[in-house]
Amino acid sequence: MQPLKCDKPYNLDEAAARRGAKRRKRKDSRTTAYELTIRIPEGSRRYFGGKKKLTRVVFALNKKVDLKGQAKAFEDEKNAELELALEADGSAGALGSSAWAAMPFGEYAARYVERRVGSVGKATIVNERRYLQYVQASIGSIPLKDLAAEDVERCALEVPRLSEEWALEKLRMREENRARLWREGNRRRQKPLAPIRVAGPAMQNKVLKFVREVLNDAVDREHISRNVAKKRFLSKAFKKNRPLIDPLMEDEAGRFLREASMLPLGMMKAAVLLLFSTGMRPEEVLALQVGSFVSGEDGHDAQVRIVAALRDGRIERYTKSDSSMRTVPLDGYTASVVRHWIEEKRRLLAEAGLVLKDSTPILGRAGAPWNYNSFRHDWRRWVRKIGFEGIRPYALRHTFATINLAHGENVKTVSVLLGHADASYTLDLYVGFIPSTTKGLGNRYVGSIAPKLIEGMQAPRTQ
Repeated sequence: MQPLKCDKPYNLDEAAARRGAKRRKRKDSRTTAYELTIRIPEGSRRYFGGKKKLTRVVFALNKKVDLKGQAKAFEDEKNAELELALEADGSAGALGSSAWAAMPFGEYAARYVERRVGSVGKATIVNERRYLQYVQASIGSIPLKDLAAEDVERCALEVPRLSEEWALEKLRMREENRARLWREGNRRRQKPLAPIRVAGPAMQNKVLKFVREVLNDAVDREHISRNVAKKRFLSKAFKKNRPLIDPLMEDEAGRFLREASMLPLGMMKAAVLLLFSTGMRPEEVLALQVGSFVSGEDGHDAQVRIVAALRDGRIERYTKSDSSMRTVPLDGYTASVVRHWIEEKRRLLAEAGLVLKDSTPILGRAGAPWNYNSFRHDWRRWVRKIGFEGIRPYALRHTFATINLAHGENVKTVSVLLGHADASYTLDLYVGFIPSTTKGLGNRYVGSIAPKLIEGMQAPRTQ
C-alpha cells in the first residue's frame, strides 16, 4: 500500500488577506499559517473513520526547514497510524517482512518513534525526534537490511558537523529576520544573538543508543537477523558508550561554591548547594520533599533520603534504578540553608492560608515542584552572570564524584552515594580521576613481610 503524502501546503494568511479577514491567533507573530492536507486512498478510508482527507493547521517560520519538517512529521504520524491499523486488522495490505527489510532506515526509525507516541512520555518523544533528525540526515536513505556497523559509526561521527551546520543555518535565519525588521522600520535595540552551541559526545552517545534501540525493535519483529549497532560489532572507539564527564576542577569548584554561598536565601541557593554537596541528579533534587530532609539539629547527622524523581513535571515514587533509592549525608552549611529555606517556605505558605506538609516539595511554589525547564532557565542566567557559562547542573554530580575520589574516598562509597547500580560502573567512568597509588608499592609490599630487609637496604654483594 502506498504511503500517505501531504498535498502542497495552503497558505492561510494569504487567503485571509485576499478575503480581508484577520490573521489567525498564534504564539509567534513571525510565523505563517499553513493548512496541511493528506488525501486518503479509498481503500484506507475505513481506518480513518471514513474520512476522505486529513487536515492540520501549522505555523512555520520558513518553508525550507520548518514547514517541510512539520509536513514530514504529519505524514509520518498518519502513516504510523495506518500501519498499526493494518497490522491489527491482519490486512493483506500490511507490509511483509521483505518490504520492511528494504525500507530506508530513516523511515523505519520515524515509524518506530511514532508507534511509541502515547506509550512513553512527551519529553522522550521530543528527544527521539531530535535524534531522528541526525539519523535521517546521515544514514536515513540506507535500506534497513543493508545497514552496517560502519554506517552506525559514521552516523555518530556526523553529529557535531550536522549540529554546527543546523546551528549556523538557524543563526543566519535570525540575522536575516532582524535585518528584515530593521528595513521595515522596527529600530528598537535588540540583544546580541547568543553564540551557537554544537552537540558533542553526549549527543553522539544518545544518537548511538537511539539507533541501537531502533535496530533492537527490528530484530524483535524479525525484519533483520542481527543488531549491527551492538557493542560487539562496533570498533574500539565506540564500544564504551560513556556519558559526557565535565567536572569542575578543585579551584573552580571552590570559586563556584563561594558564588553559591552569596546567593540570597531561596530555591536557587538551596538547589545549587544540594547538587554540589550530594552528587544527586537534577531530577532527584527537584523531587525532594520536606519529609525526606533530616536537619541534624537533634544530634543526628544531617541527610536527605532520595526515593523519587521528577518525571514530566510530576514527582514519581521511583528513581532511575533500585540502587538510586539511598540516603545521602549533608554538610552543615547546606543543611543550615535548606532548614532556613523550609522555615521561610512555611511562613510564605501560612500567609497564603496553606500548610507545609511532609509531602510538600522543598523546591517549588506552593504544593507544586519546581519545573525543570524553569530551573534550567534560572540556572543558565546565573552561571552566565558568575562567569561559568556552559556549565550544566549535571556537572556538579561529576564534580562531587571526581573530587571525592581524588581525595582518596572509597570507590564503593562514592558509587552508593551516586546511586550507581554497580561500583564497577563508577570505577570505569571516573578511573582517570583516581590518583595513582603505585608509588612505593614494592617497598610497602616487601616491607610488610620483612621490614628489616628494607630498612637495611644495601647494594648486593658480587662474587
